[in-house]
Amino acid sequence: MSDRLSRPRLAVFVAVSLLLGLGALELGARAVLPRLPAPAPPPDMPEADEEWLINAKLAFKYGFFLADEHTMWRPRPGYRQDPRGGAVYGTEPMVLNQHGHRSPPRTQEKPEGVRRLLILGGSHPFGMWVNTSEVYSSVLQNMLDERAPGAWEVMNAASPGHTTFQGLRSLEHYGIPLEPDVVVFDLGMNDGLRLSVDFARPDHEVAAVPAWAGAATETAAGSALYRLIRKGIAATRTPQQSAGVRVPAPERLKNLAAVGALAEQHGFRVLYMAQVGVETWNGPGKANCTYRATEFEPFLDICELFEGLGSGAGNYFVDPIHANAQGHSLIGQAVFGKLDDLGWVD
Repeated sequence: MSDRLSRPRLAVFVAVSLLLGLGALELGARAVLPRLPAPAPPPDMPEADEEWLINAKLAFKYGFFLADEHTMWRPRPGYRQDPRGGAVYGTEPMVLNQHGHRSPPRTQEKPEGVRRLLILGGSHPFGMWVNTSEVYSSVLQNMLDERAPGAWEVMNAASPGHTTFQGLRSLEHYGIPLEPDVVVFDLGMNDGLRLSVDFARPDHEVAAVPAWAGAATETAAGSALYRLIRKGIAATRTPQQSAGVRVPAPERLKNLAAVGALAEQHGFRVLYMAQVGVETWNGPGKANCTYRATEFEPFLDICELFEGLGSGAGNYFVDPIHANAQGHSLIGQAVFGKLDDLGWVD
């Protein structure tokens, strides 16, 4: 009898000892941490998080982003956001469908006799600062409906922060099952986002969802022991591991080529898009074209459209990279015109 009683007592003793030990480590970490010098960041790496990373963390905090094993993150299916101060997604409620798209509800299986156009992109194609009805995906849907009512379903599968790597993975795992006939690949600008201590590797080297995207991030970050360990890890990172951008140029070209290969394999067509911004906005400002995927065809050089506006290009933008409703209208018309010229509409 005494032997049987000793085992649970021993288990309790071990558990209590472990808790006391962790508690002692936590207290020790809290005592030591303030006196530890902050590790110097590797060359070309900002000590603080980049703005895009801060926004991504906030999107997780408020439930907009969902951690994803394939794409690292994506918009949460069924998410709804009412307008708040600043109207990040317009002045009307922003609702995502069951796929996490900023589009009307769509069935998984493509309806008979309907063609689908899938848009992959970052925050600009998603429609930051504008209402859902004003995003160029909606403009494009209206123009297609005017040509052939009910013949097309436009699916806005863009995700703020996504790179060409994430767009490719999104297409592979979520886009192809929706049986698109046309894919508009409007990605590239986010490839050049700088890495930081909390996002220390290029996208293609990230083997799992980043730690800060996990559900326990905020809880763990409150622990001095966690922060002490994190500082030690950050101090061991080398410039080779950390410096640079999320998608280096050679990887970007691989991603774009892989999208073309998927198109051939699965029988859909792909339209590559340029990325456009402006030097100044909400007024006079010239176009600032930082990314053109001219190596791949067919290609819509939307930069050329805004360059043709001269200093008037800035009137169509809310900030350096996000168009206003009028800018989205111009882009939607340009996409429709290109598809029509290619003979893909009829």
